Amino acid sequence: MAQKKNRAAGAAKAKNGIRNKLFDFKREQILEVAERFFYHRGYQATTVDAIAEELGVTKPFIYYHFENKRDILLHLLERTMSRSLSVFDGVDVEKGPPVEILKELVQRFVLAVIETRVSTAMFWRDEKDLPINDKENIRKMKRDIDGGLARIIERGIESGCFKVNDPKMVSICIAGMISWIYTWYQSDGRCTPDEIAARMSEYILNMVGAH
Repeated sequence: MAQKKNRAAGAAKAKNGIRNKLFDFKREQILEVAERFFYHRGYQATTVDAIAEELGVTKPFIYYHFENKRDILLHLLERTMSRSLSVFDGVDVEKGPPVEILKELVQRFVLAVIETRVSTAMFWRDEKDLPINDKENIRKMKRDIDGGLARIIERGIESGCFKVNDPKMVSICIAGMISWIYTWYQSDGRCTPDEIAARMSEYILNMVGAH
């Protein structure tokens, strides 16, 4: 009897796992089309009907996976900001040489922006279309990014590695410089993503007077 219960429980767990994976796959397909349409047509000009038609599904299918069009945009922008915040994964801003840490973070950040340049463009253009309450998580992640960079710079100033007067303002400038890459990066340009990351880190270290 116990074996039958265990088998039944295992089968139910496997079924739920497959169902969840299928649900996530469908959501990802919706997000992929929505991202493309929002980027090329604009958020306001894109309708749920257009997304559904492109996918060959009905509007109820879309609404089963997302509350509304705004919810789709929110997921895309949160994912973009989360990717940028992930550059701090495995990095302890309170330990290690500030110059090396800042260099590594800048290079990671540059590569993250290049990777997500379409959704990064949407972030700067379409975030205004979200209500204040929906923006709170996104803005918190942005504050965390600015705060992490500011702390590295503060440590660099304290140890005599950097020569700047306002760590908070400098961190915002650094994040802005890197985020703006989406406006000029070309996949067929003369520099590879790694080359751009290396040069940007060099420029930013010069900006903070690293030595």
